[in-house]
Amino acid sequence: MPYYTCVLGDAYGRRTVKRLEVEEQALLVDYLAVALAVATDLEAVTDLQLIRMDLTLSMEQSFDVTAGANVDVGGTFSGYIDGGDGKKASHKVPSIKAALVDPDGSIPIEGAVSDYLDNFLTAGDLMLSDGETISAWISGTLDR
Repeated sequence: MPYYTCVLGDAYGRRTVKRLEVEEQALLVDYLAVALAVATDLEAVTDLQLIRMDLTLSMEQSFDVTAGANVDVGGTFSGYIDGGDGKKASHKVPSIKAALVDPDGSIPIEGAVSDYLDNFLTAGDLMLSDGETISAWISGTLDR
């Protein structure tokens, strides 16, 4: 079930969170229209400030866990930040598949790894935590 998470603040700098379930909408723009209407209605009944309203769309389980999967074992990938004048950023993948790791602990950026990391390239659809994109991935290593 989709829901909005409303972060509300008071005059003393304190925050509270209100979760509101929402009927499924046909398009993302419809979720935005509902959010704007709810925000307007909420403003009429509360003295709090609406700091942020997030939409969460839950996805059904799309793949199964592999036997022995461990969230503590992962891989870290480094790349050049697009427009960052040589600065680097990293991205961690939890429980990296053992078959993707070379005997020396390096993780080649090819095949499935490349396909995944390409989502963070400048032409991709994802960004790292600070809204950064990557111009080129440099290396991947198994975490300790």
